[in-house]
Amino acid sequence: MLIQFTVENFSSIRDKVYLSLEPSRTKEHSENIIKKGKYKAVNSIAIYGANASGKSSLFKAITISLIMIRNSNNIQVTDSLPVIPFKLDYESRKKPSSFEFTFIAKDGKKYIYGFSATTEKIVEEYLYRYNSSKPTLLFDITENEDPKFNRTYKTKFEAAYQMNTPNKLFLSTATAWNVECTKIPFEWLARSIDTFTDVTSLSGVSLEKYRTDTNHEYIDFTKKLLQQADINISNIEIKSKEVVENLPFQLIVQDRVITPSEGKHYNLEITTSHTVTDDDGKKTEFPLDFQEESLGTQLLFFYAPLLKDSFENGKTLILDEIDKSMHPSLVKFIMNLFRDPDINKSGSQLIVTTHETSILSLNMFRRDQIYFTEKDSKNGVTDLYSLDEFSVRKTENIEKGYLMGRYGAIPFMKTGEVL
Repeated sequence: MLIQFTVENFSSIRDKVYLSLEPSRTKEHSENIIKKGKYKAVNSIAIYGANASGKSSLFKAITISLIMIRNSNNIQVTDSLPVIPFKLDYESRKKPSSFEFTFIAKDGKKYIYGFSATTEKIVEEYLYRYNSSKPTLLFDITENEDPKFNRTYKTKFEAAYQMNTPNKLFLSTATAWNVECTKIPFEWLARSIDTFTDVTSLSGVSLEKYRTDTNHEYIDFTKKLLQQADINISNIEIKSKEVVENLPFQLIVQDRVITPSEGKHYNLEITTSHTVTDDDGKKTEFPLDFQEESLGTQLLFFYAPLLKDSFENGKTLILDEIDKSMHPSLVKFIMNLFRDPDINKSGSQLIVTTHETSILSLNMFRRDQIYFTEKDSKNGVTDLYSLDEFSVRKTENIEKGYLMGRYGAIPFMKTGEVL
């Protein structure tokens, strides 16, 4: 499970900000706390803020840092790195972007992994593991300094270090060279946290899961999910056919959905069925093309495989703009799935950005589960902070307070002529 993510000097984020999932001491909403051994974390975070306040910058920071970790061994020596420093002052433009993850891996131990990078190279990288209450250094590599390696793994670390290049992350290289202490944290970063910042990437992943679903596990889960969400779909049928011609990637082409897989292209025909009861009580099933369903239904269809994987494997799922084209009750429905211990048995987590204020309530969330982003209009710097930093009564109307600007993070429109 994810305990904390920090980022500094990336996109609109200049100063270091902390997204912490470690619960405060309050005893409210114990159903929103998950446990892994002696460690605890909240099972969900909702992030609010005005448009262009930096919510997407935070999610892009998580996404890009994970992409760098996962793809490090595939890049060439001459490849540049996809970091984006804060560009609204000359000093920050020259500095590296920094990222850090604190998490509990499958061995039940706490890890801290971080790195700093420019577009040309990695300037700092470190990994610590908690065997006790104090962190144990596994490696710490800083530009222009001698690398520090844990003595137990020093020989293997030094061999991997010789094979590394300035633009590759040492964690990935060491894992590829079978340094055993890096395998578990690398696997968590590679497989246990998924981010989706747009519907295209989300739908592509989901459609591939449906296409390869030979046991119909994803379809069965999706049908149950849609029925629980009070969406009247009685059946879903997906037909897959490999397309010979070299089609470009497209999400929806008329009545077809196209998704690539291992260099191949497939035509996926999705049909939903609705059972209708007439006045005489006779039931008839009517098929519809997938595109005839509402955008909210389509989005929930794409979310379903991700939710299934998250619940089964204890993943951390990060979704940008979860409320896009979705009714407020559906947003609440998804958030509540993670709060239900009978569903969320493996301690999975959900982090979302949203403008949906109907769920902004202390009847649903703890104060440490609600975050805000706000951009300074003078210098363009994004700040990230939680509701826990405010003195808020248990009975306070958080939604009303937020819309009134009590916690910041809302747009302030100026009056006057537009033209």
